[in-house]
Amino acid sequence: MRWHGPEPGCRVVSIAQAPAMPRAVSPSRPPAVRDARIDAARAVAIVLVVLGHAKGIPAWFATAVYSFHVPAFFVLSGWFAARRAGDEPRALTMRLARSLLLPYAAFFFAAYAYWLLTRDIGEKAQRWGDVPWWDPLSGFVSGIGPHLYVNPALWFLPALFVTVLAYALLRRVLPPRALALLSLASGLAWIAWFPQVGIRLPFALDVLPVALAFYAVGAAGAGVQVPRWTPLAAASATALLLSWAALAWFNGRVDIVQLRFGASGWMFFGAALLGTALLLSASAALVRVRALQWIGRNTLLILCTHMPVFFVLSGVASLTGLFDGGKPGPAWAVLVSLLALALCVPMRALLVGWAPWALGLRAGFREARA
Repeated sequence: MRWHGPEPGCRVVSIAQAPAMPRAVSPSRPPAVRDARIDAARAVAIVLVVLGHAKGIPAWFATAVYSFHVPAFFVLSGWFAARRAGDEPRALTMRLARSLLLPYAAFFFAAYAYWLLTRDIGEKAQRWGDVPWWDPLSGFVSGIGPHLYVNPALWFLPALFVTVLAYALLRRVLPPRALALLSLASGLAWIAWFPQVGIRLPFALDVLPVALAFYAVGAAGAGVQVPRWTPLAAASATALLLSWAALAWFNGRVDIVQLRFGASGWMFFGAALLGTALLLSASAALVRVRALQWIGRNTLLILCTHMPVFFVLSGVASLTGLFDGGKPGPAWAVLVSLLALALCVPMRALLVGWAPWALGLRAGFREARA
């Protein structure tokens, strides 16, 4: 998200050489050559995340994108696990804390400040007026997704933090493929048992077995080339599309942070992996779209800011009576999603100049020029 590699269309290297989302590259570590197809895949996935969170999006669309967009990020992150293979646990923890937990804290408290300022205004007063001012802080400390209501998308950052650390520790005793198979089996067992317990664990530990399965699958596939967009690749993508659509439809709505996995664990994993494979296959046709390349390099910023932007726009719509008691529709969902993406351009410029640590960057970071 912060590296600058060759322009789209240049020679593409193995995806194992590309950086993981949302890792930052510091001035002390040379940036890796980027794979434009992986940036395109990341971009499409984060756009689907944004659209999926927007009010007014059709239910069928949410069912489709929720079936794979978050698992895709864990798979893509796992694909780059080899870059961390030689890291000592302490060094890895410190680097992850800078690149994930500092942004987690920065964007939480920014959203919390907005919540404090607006919770007694308009319709929000009915929902939040009686909630103690300190209540959101419990969500920040615990990292439990549903408790992070001031900025719900932030749950992904502590989830990725514990997932990367867990994989690094397990990788010391197990080879990648064995770890992937073990993680998939553990994830299936976890889905069958834990959601029925009715409790939540702090810092995304209740999501960890599922996230680790996708991360380990991505790590086991490290070095695999994403197929170029050819007629054969298009035919394969069509087969993937039909298989994914069938599984996603029959499995129903899923939501990892809510521990909702649909009708069955195997259909959940099947739809998620097929959807991710489809995303990677289709990304080869999108590498020349410059806007997607920028988005693919800035998924962390988009992840952390789109929900607060939605809240602000919804508040303005409510105060101005835009919907007159009705509900927003797909046009509203698309509009606010485009605005959330567009606003990331000035926000990134501002943060890189004044608070690079909020993006997981070291002080003194300077944008590389192509």
